[in-house]
Amino acid sequence: MIYLSEHYIFVPTISLTHILNKNLISEREKEVLTLYLKGLNYIDIAVQLAISPSTVRKHIENIYKKLEVHNKMEAMQKAIKNKLIEIKS
Repeated sequence: MIYLSEHYIFVPTISLTHILNKNLISEREKEVLTLYLKGLNYIDIAVQLAISPSTVRKHIENIYKKLEVHNKMEAMQKAIKNKLIEIKS
């Protein structure tokens, strides 16, 4: 919904908490993110998950949008902070 107030347009955004609570990050996106943050490239992730590299790219693009990040490091920080992924030794 867009609210108009004189000269300004207010567009409510979805918070990260809302994303996590509503499971807007799919299980497949979590799988892709986990492998991506382990250092696998798109081709290796695609082979492991039996999907195409372009599908991996699209999943990463969607994850970045949903987490409101712009790079791998930011995605890793938010994923760890919000317990989207587990870090194992």
